[in-house]
Amino acid sequence: MKRTTRVLTCLLGVILMLTLFGCGRQKYKLQFDGSGFESKKTAYAAGDRVSVYYGMIATDTDYHFYIDADVSMTQDYDDDRGYVLTFVMPAHDVTLHVESNNSMEYMQGETMRVTFLNAVETADVWILPQTEENVKSSLWGTATIGKLGVGEQREVGIDETDGAETYIIRVIDDDHAYYAVKDVRLGDGYSIRFQTSDTKYDAVIEIVDADENVLTAEPAFVGVLGAR
Repeated sequence: MKRTTRVLTCLLGVILMLTLFGCGRQKYKLQFDGSGFESKKTAYAAGDRVSVYYGMIATDTDYHFYIDADVSMTQDYDDDRGYVLTFVMPAHDVTLHVESNNSMEYMQGETMRVTFLNAVETADVWILPQTEENVKSSLWGTATIGKLGVGEQREVGIDETDGAETYIIRVIDDDHAYYAVKDVRLGDGYSIRFQTSDTKYDAVIEIVDADENVLTAEPAFVGVLGAR
């Protein structure tokens, strides 16, 4: 009986030590530079997976999220909760920032109009200047073309005042399939056709000039986001 009691006492001691050790993990602050962010907690231990939601979304507004330089963050979108920002907590406090701008503000300086036609899957579409920052970034803000259904097309103004010579086109469909092409040259009256002759995995992005000449037709499917 004494032996059993000693064993139980030792086990309780080990459990207590493990509990105290777990509770004693140092927590670091999660701070927000701006309103509209939501998270379950305001402090996390190093190595914890953190999900932050941003649901304060206005029409005709682009959003750019960024965090400390040593933290890698992924961005997704949920129809109910808005933007979903995920990262692993480092061993220091972090601050999550948001920048927003009215996407209609640049219309006065636009010098080029293009039309995007979606003939593959319902998807969000981005046309971005091919800068070093945009090539490396996984955070693109609100889709510049918006969401297009199958068979839908939309005309958009491209502001050329930034001096971009080439553009990146990125597409994410509702099944999280990701498509992209780069080194795209655009001109006033051009069309961009997202289409396929078979499955969506065979999709191409065609660039057509104002005279209906097909300038390029590049395979576009990259992969499925989140797939392992």
